[in-house]
Amino acid sequence: MHGGAPRMPDERNIPLVSNARFMDDPHWADFIPEDSTSPAVRRAPPPHGDCTPLNVDAVASRLMPNGALGRMMQTYESRPGQVDMLKAVVRAFNAREHLMVEAGTGVGKSLAYIIPALEWSRLNDTPVIVSTATRNLQSQLAAHDIPQAIAALDADSSARPLKTALLKGRANYLCLRALDEINHNGIYALTPDEDLEFMHLVEWLHATNTGDLDTLDAPNLRAKLSCSGEDCAGRRCPFRRKCFVHKARARAQEADVVVANHALVLSEAGAQGSILPVYSAIIFDEAHDLENVATDCFSFEFSRATLAALLGRVSRQSRRNSSKRGIVGRIDYYREQGLLGTGAFLEEMKELALKLEVARRNAYEKGMALLDAASGMLTPDAARRRIRYRRRKDAGVADRTMRQYAVNGLFADYAPHQWDEAALDAAAVKFEGALAAVTRNLVQIAATLAEAQNNANASDFSDLEAQVREVAELIRQYLLDSVFVLSGMDDAHVFWIERMGQDVTLTAAPVSVAQQLYSHFYDTKDTVILTSATLRVRGKFSYSAKRLGLSLVQEDRLQCCVAASPFDYLRQTLTLAVSAMPHPDAVEYCAQAADLLADLFAATAGRALALFTSYEMMLAVRDLAQAQFAARGLTLLVQGDGLAREEMARRLVQARGGRENVVLFGTQSFWEGVDVPGEALSCVAIVRIPFPQRAEPVCEARCEVIDAAGGSSFHEYMMSEAEIMLRQGFGRLVRRKDDRGVVVILDPRLVTKSYGQILRKALPSSVIAVPDAASAIVRVKSFFS
Repeated sequence: MHGGAPRMPDERNIPLVSNARFMDDPHWADFIPEDSTSPAVRRAPPPHGDCTPLNVDAVASRLMPNGALGRMMQTYESRPGQVDMLKAVVRAFNAREHLMVEAGTGVGKSLAYIIPALEWSRLNDTPVIVSTATRNLQSQLAAHDIPQAIAALDADSSARPLKTALLKGRANYLCLRALDEINHNGIYALTPDEDLEFMHLVEWLHATNTGDLDTLDAPNLRAKLSCSGEDCAGRRCPFRRKCFVHKARARAQEADVVVANHALVLSEAGAQGSILPVYSAIIFDEAHDLENVATDCFSFEFSRATLAALLGRVSRQSRRNSSKRGIVGRIDYYREQGLLGTGAFLEEMKELALKLEVARRNAYEKGMALLDAASGMLTPDAARRRIRYRRRKDAGVADRTMRQYAVNGLFADYAPHQWDEAALDAAAVKFEGALAAVTRNLVQIAATLAEAQNNANASDFSDLEAQVREVAELIRQYLLDSVFVLSGMDDAHVFWIERMGQDVTLTAAPVSVAQQLYSHFYDTKDTVILTSATLRVRGKFSYSAKRLGLSLVQEDRLQCCVAASPFDYLRQTLTLAVSAMPHPDAVEYCAQAADLLADLFAATAGRALALFTSYEMMLAVRDLAQAQFAARGLTLLVQGDGLAREEMARRLVQARGGRENVVLFGTQSFWEGVDVPGEALSCVAIVRIPFPQRAEPVCEARCEVIDAAGGSSFHEYMMSEAEIMLRQGFGRLVRRKDDRGVVVILDPRLVTKSYGQILRKALPSSVIAVPDAASAIVRVKSFFS
């Protein structure tokens, strides 16, 4: 038993012995190779005028039937859409243009941009960044598409070998010092689940070259296996030369093409060079998600969780043992290692660390008091968990402002009994003072470390000093952002307060990210390429160009391209819309949807995915359908019930051939990124038209801006977003030329509403309206027979 009597020797004997032997070995890390590369010298991209242009036809020849790929693959088929896209990408690189490419499913867009990116980088010695929205695509590019492209290019070239790198955030990599601490604590400090996972960890560690934790199946251990920036020991880490984060970043600095993700790229925007190499060309794949990721990245959240995480970088308790982490923990570590000496400097650092700890606790207390004061903004409608707010000038009193709240988009002034602005101001002043005191303490520690290094025989504290200054700057910025989110006085942002359990969160989000994307990318980079299967709305790129800031680009610098899908949707798919269903908001809708799905998925022998727009509806239909599914021999896997999305998709693939009739229920993340080719996925049911949630603050604010300008937010925004997501959902079905299947849309508005015609036209397959569930089942059976 853990935490009590020792386990008997025969209890879980094999993993126990294996794990214990590994933990007790003081040389356990000897087999991990050291980084043999010299520190990377940052290369500045050459001016575009100095770059050598690519030969369009020569690069395109790689994708021709007799080209390099055709010679490598016996079953290779040249796809006209893929060649068209590749040529457009080459022209964008050559002409210093930005490019939007809508590449239909099956085009093979990855190779169409990877091959030119690799050629451009090698020819001009400048890196190209490829950014994705999902880990699935990152993994596919790194493991399959890029190696395939390199093999094709190197087969026809005597030029230098190409280098690529997959780069993720620090938390995605194994920290060897963290693993060493687990080893130091010993086998009996692990829970039974962790003990079993540790055996797989040891096996994985001997096989991995990257330390990427996404490739390790150890959910219970994972939180203990990485470290944050302020916990990193830097050059004093005994595993520095073996560090997976250090190796990943070194590879990125030397790479021709770096595969990253939207969140990492956007977090680096405006501060380029700390993680990503300096670049002048970037390709955003899955670009239809870029606006949402950018909105999250450029938003600010003031909450107990974000404040605790921030102050945790100053000091916090270790998850692994009783030691301190953060800046205070680093100072303790230096003291324990004897690096602070034994004299006045040691005593001064101990005193400064103590003062910093006191200041941190005070800042946290004042932050909680401020959040408690801010929670009063929910008073006008206490039953709601979220209320938008803003502050406007008081027309009656000069130099005074009034705070307002909005319910369903209509703003009203807080009444005196509902809100006390003075109490919030008083709490804010105390919080600002407490947070400023933490910053001052950090600055003093950094100055003391800098001064100590001036002594001839002093230790090198530059790593620690740099981290202290970094945390001080983060806290300074957090203070400014918290003042901003409390003020509610900026028309370019939407502000709201939300109650989650006993906690409240205040958020400020940009209404539009167009200007920020323009400033960070289109105005400063030579070439930005955005590609997705769904960039057009009603056949035009103008909607996406406006949302993503490309409408701000000079006309002669922006090009658009449509790479047509090679699939024959009229032959490969059957698309049905059921007109007799009740309105999705009706009380009886979920029950009728459950009945229809049970009959439909019995007819398709499972092999199906049902897409929902909300967890609430998904769970309601699940509860109503479970018994019917079980009676029909259907295995139902529901998002959020314990299995990750990738594992659910894997179960669907493994069930092909009739071994098991599997059905997946999923919400937003299942509408895109799920790739199950072949008969394993033969039916996609769209339970509701995926309109954005108008009640969400950002959506509501964006609609208000359109309506205030005299437009129609429903047709210009809600319909456009629904069209993009509907096409994404449809795209889950057909992934190969030999795939066949049915899409059934349960929402009757696709047939009964006038706007339904616009959405039907957006789909690549003709939509057949059927009156009821029975008619749909007859057509589905006929299609498969």
